[in-house]
Amino acid sequence: MENVNKALDELIASVKESSDYKKCLSIKKRMRENSELMELIANIKVLQKKYIRSNYAKEIKEELDKETNKLEAIPIYLEYEKYLKLVNEKIDYIKDWLNNYFNNILN
Repeated sequence: MENVNKALDELIASVKESSDYKKCLSIKKRMRENSELMELIANIKVLQKKYIRSNYAKEIKEELDKETNKLEAIPIYLEYEKYLKLVNEKIDYIKDWLNNYFNNILN
């Protein structure tokens, strides 16, 4: 079992040590320093909840889309999304590989 934990720790470390993950953290830190950006993100989260609670009201969806378009026009946010996607792809690859590995062993 100790070998399994060590191997999993190595997998986690490989993600954490990747340049994509480090870049993602760096960008996230810079984003946190931008109060207008953080306010926009917070507003979008509120609108998302409001939209769902309203049973998907059209007027709230329009407001949500407008705010989301503003966010997606901000270069630092787009860069963050790009690196976050790359990190998530690595995690998904590892997860899929492990699932296939165990499926092959157990079936």
